[in-house]
Amino acid sequence: ESEMTSFGCRSLIEEQAIQILQFDCTMYGGFTEGKKLAALCELNHVQVAPHHDCFVHAQLVASTPAGLILEAFTDPERDPMQAELFQDPPEIKNGMMKVPQKPGLGLELSEAAVQKFGEQIM
Repeated sequence: ESEMTSFGCRSLIEEQAIQILQFDCTMYGGFTEGKKLAALCELNHVQVAPHHDCFVHAQLVASTPAGLILEAFTDPERDPMQAELFQDPPEIKNGMMKVPQKPGLGLELSEAAVQKFGEQIM
């Protein structure tokens, strides 16, 4: 969780220092880098349990045999932006979440959340 580069993650995997890799696509490299790390994990028998945003990471975990779990913090008290960020986010029920079937990540940003939490950069 604290390694912020794919090179550092690769070293941890190659040195057999971990059994589970917990990276965060929202912090570095995006989804493409996450797919590369998941593939590396699969080849080296390391499980994938991405950090934080379960809605962004659901497709990634579901797409690899190395996928283990999603970490979810959807409590509005803990993370108000996460709770409001997407329109009709997937429901988490009894610790399970269905992967969205819409194109891409299957998510649509809430315009109200963008107005509330966003910052226009010119």
